[in-house]
Amino acid sequence: MRFSALVHLSRATLEMSEAESLVVFGSASLLASFPDLGNEAGRPIEAAFVADIIPFPFAEDLGQMLHEAFGDGRKFHQHFGYHANIIRPKIVETFPAGWEERVVSLEGVERVKCLDPHDMAAAKCRMARPKDAKQLEWLAKRGFIDLETVRIRLR
Repeated sequence: MRFSALVHLSRATLEMSEAESLVVFGSASLLASFPDLGNEAGRPIEAAFVADIIPFPFAEDLGQMLHEAFGDGRKFHQHFGYHANIIRPKIVETFPAGWEERVVSLEGVERVKCLDPHDMAAAKCRMARPKDAKQLEWLAKRGFIDLETVRIRLR
């Protein structure tokens, strides 16, 4: 995903939902800290076309409406080539303590916050998916995340 795609998707989601705020987590959240990360082939999110988004406050009917508008395979996705996974706020239980104080604002989009890269990495470690391990290794080797900081956030 490119930074411009995340901005577009976030603005569209905010406009339709009139949510007070959105939190982006998962790989797309890296774009708030490293906007160029999705621009070059071989980068970990260049081939990702989804943003995991939590609208606040959350309501089931709102979540369903946003999924129907911006979800995988929907018209927005078919037209633009990227989509949103609308996630319930319960997922924040997997985020490291204090994550709210470390969120990164998405430049150009008020009311959209993204997980700090180390918080994103810690949350992915908790999920323990093989695809995430490769991505985290790539990010650590290139200095985008510090593994000691991730370990501290996991405690």
